[in-house]
Amino acid sequence: MVTTKQPSFRAEDSAAPYFTEIQRYRQTWIWVLLGAMLGTLLFLGALQLIQYQVSDTSWLSVPALLFMGFIWGVLVLLAYKAHLFVQVNEQGIQFQLFPFQWSSRNIKWADIDEMYIRNYDGIAEYGGWGMRYGPQGKAYTISGNSGVQLHLVDDQKILVGTQRPTELEELIVQLRCQNGMGC
Repeated sequence: MVTTKQPSFRAEDSAAPYFTEIQRYRQTWIWVLLGAMLGTLLFLGALQLIQYQVSDTSWLSVPALLFMGFIWGVLVLLAYKAHLFVQVNEQGIQFQLFPFQWSSRNIKWADIDEMYIRNYDGIAEYGGWGMRYGPQGKAYTISGNSGVQLHLVDDQKILVGTQRPTELEELIVQLRCQNGMGC
């Protein structure tokens, strides 16, 4: 399951964002995988302790176990803190896939040649989810199969994932009319 923040959809207030969405990694399989890694680490630690008590020798050093614990902790922290922030406002579209992007990317309406909501296959088109590059261009996704496809005036193609494609599509239709991109 992906958690999302409720949208701000206030087109009448030009100073406020029209749409805001924050998606987080909360899929069960990610946490099962990280739990399995922890289980493996604990098993190796117990095995190390038993081996040391039986023969007074060890096949895995304490620093190696500590290093694996550190790596596991970093992976858990990254998975927990990672999120995709998407905002649509009067200036354009802003998005950030934290912690892989330290600053958000802002695309102005004037830089967008075409935009539309589309379904995609994360694995077949981009090799997975996250910040990805593929034959279809760049993708910034957390999960799912819906996103806003942007074709920029400099021929870049960018896909930004969304968990609420219907709401975003309604807004895009309005904004395309307002910004001269065809109704």
